[in-house]
Amino acid sequence: MEISTTKLAEFSTSCLVKAGVPEHEAEIITNTMIEADARGIHSHGVMRLPIYIERIQNELIRSVSKVIVEQENKATAMLDGTFSAGQIVGTKAMEMAIEKAEEYGVGVVTAKNSNHFGIAAHYALMASKKDMIGIVMSNTAPLMPPTGGAEKVLGNNPLAIAAPTNGKYPLLLDMALSNVALGKVIFSQKKGIAIPEGWGADQNGKATTDPSAVLNGGFISPVGGPKGFGLALMVETLTGVLSGGDFSKMIPSMYDLTQKQSISHFMLVINVSYFMDVERFKDLASMLSSYVKNAVKASGVDELYLPGEIEFSIEEKRMQSGIPISDSVLDELRKLAETLQVPGLD
Repeated sequence: MEISTTKLAEFSTSCLVKAGVPEHEAEIITNTMIEADARGIHSHGVMRLPIYIERIQNELIRSVSKVIVEQENKATAMLDGTFSAGQIVGTKAMEMAIEKAEEYGVGVVTAKNSNHFGIAAHYALMASKKDMIGIVMSNTAPLMPPTGGAEKVLGNNPLAIAAPTNGKYPLLLDMALSNVALGKVIFSQKKGIAIPEGWGADQNGKATTDPSAVLNGGFISPVGGPKGFGLALMVETLTGVLSGGDFSKMIPSMYDLTQKQSISHFMLVINVSYFMDVERFKDLASMLSSYVKNAVKASGVDELYLPGEIEFSIEEKRMQSGIPISDSVLDELRKLAETLQVPGLD
């Protein structure tokens, strides 16, 4: 079923407001979910709305955000999100990083005691829209074992980098440091479909295509094996360790409704104008993009894509045609509407 972005946004905002979230904050949280769904990243879309609200109702996420600047210098800051919604903390952190980069050429902001903040690309793109480079990282609850291990010690710790070009889209990398985001495994389970080989393993470390086996005591696999795990370890260092927040096994699952999560973020913004003329940078970035787009194609390949390009294209179409919502997610949203007594999506 396809639902217009306007209708979906109104529904999500109404649910969050009914749960006690101020309207302007509800709109920020909603916009990140709509953006994810529009770009085809349903693992971070409105399927997350029920668990967000359940955690708010259990006072594990603040209904009204409170973000404290714990330490600040000219080009750096450290924030305490005091267990506010991750989207609010993430937005505040990136806005501060951009402001600092505008004045000092670079801005670095860490945040602790936050929550799941949606797609990392959302925050990196905030910087590229200002003709700056945005680098965004976050830690998560443990999902991956170390190489050769059989215990979860690191999350799949997303990383996003966005840079402006003078082309149709900015350069954008947005990736989890596992072969796939956990949300995609959850999404597959909800749809009742198998996952591809290489996405995860069961509790004994045996590769599986059953999403339930991964979610019930199993693991997801790091991208590139030990290289991906090493990258995840360094993201953990720049987020949880550098912010003074929780990290690794300290962080409980989002679906554990008995404990608060302390998720940490890292935002780095580079002001291109401190290095060269912005238009020249954008020209050069576009030239680099053209080398990729115009490269010789392998047999049977019709088009070469830059990272993020397919998602941008999907987003453009879905903002007009609507967001496809699976039956299982739609059922959960119907139950949520009934519980909160807000108008449903039907």
